[in-house]
Amino acid sequence: MIAVVIEILILLVVVLLAAGLAAPARRRTDPDRPGLRSFIHHLLMPGLVLALTPAVVLLLEMWPSAAEYMAANPMHQPAWQVFWLGILILGLVESIVRQVIALRGHDWPIPDLLEDILRTLLILLLAFVVLKVELGWNIGPLLASTALVTAVLGFALQGVLGNLLSGMSLHLTRTVKQGDWISMTGVEGRVKRTNWRETRIITVNGHELVVPNTTVAGAVLHNMNHPTPVRRQFVDVGASYSDEPDEVIAALEEAAREVAEVLPKPAPEAIVTAFEDYGINYKLRFWTKQYHRRQWIDGQVCRHIWYKFKRRGIEIPFPMSDKLLNDFMTVVYNQRKLEPEGPDRASVVRDLMASDLHTKVFTDAEGGPLMQRDDYELLSPLVRRELYTRGETLMSEGDEGETFHVLVSGELKGSIEGPPPITFTIEPGSVVGEMSLLTGEVRSATLTTKGSCELLTFDREAFVALLALREEIPERLADLAAERKAANRAAVDELRDGQKTAVDLGERSGILKRLLGFLGR
Repeated sequence: MIAVVIEILILLVVVLLAAGLAAPARRRTDPDRPGLRSFIHHLLMPGLVLALTPAVVLLLEMWPSAAEYMAANPMHQPAWQVFWLGILILGLVESIVRQVIALRGHDWPIPDLLEDILRTLLILLLAFVVLKVELGWNIGPLLASTALVTAVLGFALQGVLGNLLSGMSLHLTRTVKQGDWISMTGVEGRVKRTNWRETRIITVNGHELVVPNTTVAGAVLHNMNHPTPVRRQFVDVGASYSDEPDEVIAALEEAAREVAEVLPKPAPEAIVTAFEDYGINYKLRFWTKQYHRRQWIDGQVCRHIWYKFKRRGIEIPFPMSDKLLNDFMTVVYNQRKLEPEGPDRASVVRDLMASDLHTKVFTDAEGGPLMQRDDYELLSPLVRRELYTRGETLMSEGDEGETFHVLVSGELKGSIEGPPPITFTIEPGSVVGEMSLLTGEVRSATLTTKGSCELLTFDREAFVALLALREEIPERLADLAAERKAANRAAVDELRDGQKTAVDLGERSGILKRLLGFLGR
């Protein structure tokens, strides 16, 4: 009876220790990182067993029944030591192979599930060899009974085995890996992990789904990370027949380029897709590396499209049914003629008088206002009120400039290329972009919107009208431009070289000559 108990205990210890050895290595530590720690990790358990075996034998010899059993079975201890020495050698070989692969900069090529199965099979093979060679057991009946038990369990657990084999197939083919974004019938999300039975997926909404491996293996799978994460998206937009297709296409492509998640290469492209009863349809196509965020990215692109269209006067047509069109024509026929809606000139005048254009630029020698409300009222029909959304580029360094702006609300982020690069922030009320019109030079900085912004825009026509309001305005702007140009150079030089720059009077006369040229003088 004592002998049976001891053999059962030994068998349980072997099974438990073997199961611990067969567990995935990365659950305990990181075995792929080169170094002494990885060797210790793989050799610790078998080394401890071999080191503690003599002490355990001494304790058992103090128990008479156990000592009698060990005396009757003298080969059990050497077989035990050979078994664990074999496990030690297997761990040493695995550790060396892992180190070589890691030092070469490659990932461990064997999937986790297959690694567990191979380790378990090698341990069982080692156990059978020890039983046959060291103890002289006839393992034929043991193998036969094992095969019979396997067949019975396989029939009873065919669903579990189906998931197991499917999981092995997924790991061998590397169809999905941890961290991949996948989409299949009714399920889309990021693979959290896979094991012997199931694949766990975290959806975009944060739900964790447990999907059997047989379902994953049998589904039509869209892996958004492989062979490349680059995917093409598209947005359908309509525009009226009165808008030139080239202008619409340029606005669409510019809107896509200003979204950070859209790749610059391949470049966004827009094409005409159809001529409908109520307008022309366009398709904007662009590429991203975050296809799982496509709805959010599409929304950002559409947001930029609205602002681009609004500023350029491009209309998005409203599809009309026959009934809606008839009702509309009835209302038009019966209503009286209304006065045409004009621009909100009062608000334009108010915003101009509250800006630096009035309080800092157009001031006389005593600091008083050079322009009056009547002057701004004359300009207001020529000034455009424009809306910009977050992340749009108002102007780029090195571009030609034919407009300048007054920032009514929001903030602009400015940047000048280095070395070193310079960044700054522009607050509401500031005048920006005027130097290109005043001097004829290219833009000296890049300005982008930090959030939603509202600006008043002066084009060339409005600028000429501004110059013609008063005789002293060209001279005042020439003085301002020369001072501003010197101040800008001084600020940049001080940041880069610690030097300062004086005002160049020759530049002042050249700027004044240019401004008078606008007026034909």
